[in-house]
Amino acid sequence: MAQGTPEPSHPSAPSAAPGPTELAAAATPEPTKRLPAEARGYFVLGSLAVTLPFAIGCFVVAGALSADVPDALGWGLRATAVAVVVLGGIALPLLRWRSWRYEVRDEELDLLRGAAVVRRTLIPMTRVQHVDTTRNVVGDLFGLRSVVVHTAAGSNDIPALRPAEAEAIRDRIAQLARRPDEL
Repeated sequence: MAQGTPEPSHPSAPSAAPGPTELAAAATPEPTKRLPAEARGYFVLGSLAVTLPFAIGCFVVAGALSADVPDALGWGLRATAVAVVVLGGIALPLLRWRSWRYEVRDEELDLLRGAAVVRRTLIPMTRVQHVDTTRNVVGDLFGLRSVVVHTAAGSNDIPALRPAEAEAIRDRIAQLARRPDEL
């Protein structure tokens, strides 16, 4: 062949693997629906229920040890207690609320969540066995419900939804899961 003339393509030659650009274009778009503003309080109160007892324990231990140990240890325990409440009881739950996204599509349920570790779950509608709405005491304080989607592999939930929205999502998922498989 002459120099500069491209070689003819061979129909039997394997095509190149798709590059990152092609894969990104074919990827499922990230979910866009957010949890309501009331979910902030729901997440914070739930986390404070865990972090406040720990903080109280730190203050009790610091007070009990104050006569026997250096002041630095007592103040260190108190500072740890405050940091746990501020970070674990307030900041992380707010980040959790801010990052929570979901989307109910015809073919799948898409969940994106997490503050420190972000996790994305795609649940094919053909795998959904049943779907529930649940309520708990903390959710009742804020007027919120959760939708729980059950599959053979376990369950996933969309927490802290307004009741009407939770019922609509539950009904839509149930309707989409009832569709017969296309062969």
